[in-house]
Parts: sequence; structure tokens; C-alpha cells
Amino acid sequence: MKHLLITLLLFTFFISSNVYAQLSFSGEFRPRAQYRHGWRNLPEKDQDPAVFIGQRTRLNLGYKQSDLVTFKVSLQDVRVWGDQSQLVDEANIGVFEAWADLKVANRLRFKLGRQELNYDDGYLLGTLNWREAGRSHDIGILKFQDSTFSAHLAYAYNQNKSTEANTIYTNNYYKSMQYLWLSKELGKAKISLIFLNRGLQKGDTTVKYSQTIGTNTKIKFGKKLHLTGIYYHQLGKDTLNRKVDAYMASLKLKYDLTRKTKITVGTDILSGTDASDLGGNTNNTFDILYGFRHRHFGNMDYFYLGYTPVSGLRDIMLKFEHKVSDKVKANLDFHGFYGNADVINPSSIDGEIMNSKLGNEIDFTLTYKPSDLIKVRGGYSQMFGTETLEVIKGKGDSDAFANWAWFEISVTPNFLN
Repeated sequence: MKHLLITLLLFTFFISSNVYAQLSFSGEFRPRAQYRHGWRNLPEKDQDPAVFIGQRTRLNLGYKQSDLVTFKVSLQDVRVWGDQSQLVDEANIGVFEAWADLKVANRLRFKLGRQELNYDDGYLLGTLNWREAGRSHDIGILKFQDSTFSAHLAYAYNQNKSTEANTIYTNNYYKSMQYLWLSKELGKAKISLIFLNRGLQKGDTTVKYSQTIGTNTKIKFGKKLHLTGIYYHQLGKDTLNRKVDAYMASLKLKYDLTRKTKITVGTDILSGTDASDLGGNTNNTFDILYGFRHRHFGNMDYFYLGYTPVSGLRDIMLKFEHKVSDKVKANLDFHGFYGNADVINPSSIDGEIMNSKLGNEIDFTLTYKPSDLIKVRGGYSQMFGTETLEVIKGKGDSDAFANWAWFEISVTPNFLN
């Protein structure tokens, strides 16, 4: 990997000057300090907070030849300060993206390789830029695009390594995935449809397939009011061979109070499985697949980050965004979390159903961007959890003070400008 990095640097700096208009070479340096005392899980009463600094570094090399081909390679290093012993050479750099986008015909292109996926509001397929490592997929996508209509047909098939016989895919990812995404602009409305088929393996070479189908609709009412409605349904089989029958619905209304202030109200509803049905043959818990977690379900990442609540989720939200100046922006979000299926009190004898309230979360974020090169952000969040949240997470104390703070600096140079 070191040799690859050196080759990319030499290629960039010594390439002839008449190609500079087609070549891009950029980077990202993003350290982030965090204070965690109840991030993702409720803390215990006597639990000490965690403090650390994580860092992401990327080098991005791109090339474009008119509209015939676009090419990109992104190398990435992710670390926590102090996670390596000094004087020890440990491999850390990996390939985050490596793809080519080829012109097939007018309005038709084929993009293949390791790449980020981001569709609509990112509930099913999103980039996860908040995470240091991010998320990319090894996939091929056939794309059609005209002025008001887009269509993407994609196929991915994963394997641990090159083999001579069929083997079990052991990485925590899908074995195969295909999707068809259609999007059409109709005046002040934009409607998209998706059909996604995903195959998972667990324990043997058998692949269990589930399907997600649905729509995302956006409508503008004048210049200030924006409505977004989303519905997805899942069916098929899970890795335990249970029938999948789950749904997600979202409704959000965004209003520009002033030129500088915006307010969003809405709800996300994700189906869950009742505790009394957990041993049954049907899985009613919606899986958000490879979508955004941090962006949608609260900054403290209690839900859908490495943990899918079996009881589902109802998230009632109120969000404020205020542009203090051309360089400063403030965000304040309120979330009310509820379970969407019955949770049984484990300490009760008669199977008492617990209150569906999981907790309230407050998220504050302040962003300062002095230039296109530098962005400084920080935030504070607090979770007011309940006993029901303790039960579904299986840890923590709802009486403990659960909070989280962070501070981040992002530097994104363009080395050829």
C-alpha cells in the first residue's frame, strides 16, 4: 500500500501541465475529539466517561476525459490517536473508493468499482460520512439520465477472496445485492421508486433473499414549504429462515421561517416485532440496510448503529436551523423516541407490557466555516432515557446522566489549485 501511495503522488506531481484541467488531486484531514458518557448506550451510575481523538485522512485522485470517462481513487487512513505503538510499522491505509464511470451512449453510463451510494434521503443507501471510515460498495451501476428522469440498475456480488469452489461469505456484509431506482421530476414534485433485492449468508452457503420496495416523494409548496413522504416495505426471508413482513414510513414538513431560519417537524415510523412473537416464524422488524443512522435517528446513535431495535421505533422530531452569519450555522434538534411493538418487563411474572416511551434526545450543533478549505464543528447531546430503553438495550441505568460532546476540524485542500 505504501508503494501505491508513492506512485499516486509521483504521478500527480510529474504529470504534464496540459492535463491539469482534467486531473484533480484533493485531500481531507479530519480529527474529531469526543467525550462519551452515554453515547449509544445508557451509562451505569458509576461509569467513568470515555475521552479520545479519532482521525480520518484521505487522498483523492480523479481524472476526467471529456464525457467519455471519469476515474477516481480515494485512499484512506482511519485511526485513534495513540492506537499504534511507536517505532512499529503497521499497515493502516486502505482503498475507500476506486471506480471508473464510462460513457456507453448518449444519456447512458456505466459506473463500476468501489464507490459510495446515496439515494434520496439515504434511509436505505447512504454514505455514512459521519463515521471515520465511511461506507463504500463494490458494485456496478448502469445509469440513464435525461433532464427530468433518472434510472439506475445495479448489481453487486461479494466473496472473501478468489477461490476454486463455492465458499461461505464471512464478512459482515451482503453476499449479493441488486436494485432498480427510478426518479422523475414533475413540476414542483419529485418522485422516486426503488426495488432492492439483498442476499445474506449465515453459517452455510445458502443465501436468504429479502426485498425492499417503496417510494420517496418530495413536493414544494411555493418557495418556503417542503413536504417529504416516504414508504418502504420489506418481504422475503431473513437468515433465520423467518418470513419478513416489515415497513417504514416517514413524513416531514420543512418551512423557511425567514431567510436564515428553517424549521422541520416530522416523524419516522419503523415496524417492530412484539415480544410475544419473537419465537414465531415472522420477522416484523424493519432493517434500514445501508442507510444513514446518525443523520436520521439522533446524534447519540442509540438506534440502528450496530443495533436494530427489535421493537421498532417511532421518532417524533422537531428541528431548527439558523444561519447566524455567512460563516456560522447553528442546529438544534429534539427527538421523542417510542417503541413500535410490545416490550415485556423481564422482572414481571405476568408478562407486563412496558410503556412504549424510550426517551427524549436533544442535539445541538454549531458549525463555523471560515473558508472553503476549513470547517470547524462541535456539538452537545443529551439523552433522557426510560426503563424501557434499559430493557431493550440490555444495559445501562436510565437514572444516570447520559451526555455526549464532540469537536471536529476538517481541512479539505485541493492540491492543484
